[in-house]
Amino acid sequence: MGSKNTIWFVNKDAAPIDVYATHLRTVKQAQYFQQQGYDVKLVCSANVHNKDINYVDNGWYVEQIHDGIPFVFVKSLKYGNSSIKRILAYILFSLNVNRLCRKIKSPNIIVHTSRIPFDYPIYLLAKRKKARYILDITDLWPMEFEHMGFLSSSSLILKFFYMIEKLLYGKADHVVMSMEGCQQYIKEHKWDLDSGGPIDLSRIHYVNNGIDVNEFQFNANKFKLQDADLDDDSIRKVVYLGSIRLANNLEQLINAAKYLLPYPDIKVLIYGDGPERNVLEERCRAEKIYNVIFKEKWIEPHFVPYVLSKASVNILNYAKGWAPYGGSMNKMMQSFAAERPIVCNAGMQFSPIRDNELGIDCAFGNDVEYADAIRKMAYLTENEKQELSYRCKRVAQEFHIPNLNKKFQSFCDIPVL
Repeated sequence: MGSKNTIWFVNKDAAPIDVYATHLRTVKQAQYFQQQGYDVKLVCSANVHNKDINYVDNGWYVEQIHDGIPFVFVKSLKYGNSSIKRILAYILFSLNVNRLCRKIKSPNIIVHTSRIPFDYPIYLLAKRKKARYILDITDLWPMEFEHMGFLSSSSLILKFFYMIEKLLYGKADHVVMSMEGCQQYIKEHKWDLDSGGPIDLSRIHYVNNGIDVNEFQFNANKFKLQDADLDDDSIRKVVYLGSIRLANNLEQLINAAKYLLPYPDIKVLIYGDGPERNVLEERCRAEKIYNVIFKEKWIEPHFVPYVLSKASVNILNYAKGWAPYGGSMNKMMQSFAAERPIVCNAGMQFSPIRDNELGIDCAFGNDVEYADAIRKMAYLTENEKQELSYRCKRVAQEFHIPNLNKKFQSFCDIPVL
């Protein structure tokens, strides 16, 4: 067992903020506990997700300081768009993390952002080192394999994956999930104690990913992207910023944009990259969908607040049935902080957008309904904009990361030093 004040934050997909800002939750947690006096290590893959960056040239791990905290970059695999290689990358990463205890101080607490079942060996490491094991769940694998159609509900492989998920939730000291409906998810699977399962719901906690409101506002004011469309006050800017892949279902947004062509002051600005981008760009050219403008494939994370703050409407776009138990997507949190109306096509059962009247969150029945929702939000009156801005500001404060880190610490019984 390691030092009583040593915490490892294990998240294969985390990375320094200036390189890949998607997994801020883990970085902010590590910073928070380091400030309290804990000896922290953020253990992540040397191969950065969706980036041509590898921190390990020789050997199998390297330690570096980024964002004021010690990172341990562990050798994994470069996988590109290959799902099989991505799975192998998680497995190799978790096996190499198990080797780390021979090289650096062992932890007495492991906070593991897991991609069940492929990094199961991290749990075995915690068990072997007698470390407290806290699962931090930000994506419901393996449920997403079923949702995306990769595995059928009757698949023996999927059933085995669910068995591992159930086992880990039962064995973990605490499970923190970023979905508001996390306990409902456990109940529906009949994994809770009342249903005869092994999981005590008092150890299942909801903590949103949140947003650092102060940092967001600082970046929005300081880092301004030079972009003629963003600076054009004569147009209503409908902004999508994120990955362009199957799970993001950008084709539905393009379909809706066709019905917005009669409104020449509405422009759909798409920032991001992915395997679907070239196909969608070609479709817009072929079908003369001129109100859709594909922008930079990548912008530095500190420019994101400015882009979202300049939007008339921010778009959250996903495949059908996305986040049935709620979500805390980074872009949703950032949109709250940007104080701009949101249109989301997910229709989440647990929706802070709908619950707080911050826009429209609906599983639209057709493309016309989607276009009408965007148009409605784009043409809000000044008074409606001010009222929505006030509500966004209040909700953003509720999800302010320092407050959420305190909740995380309290829920997981991690002592205050």
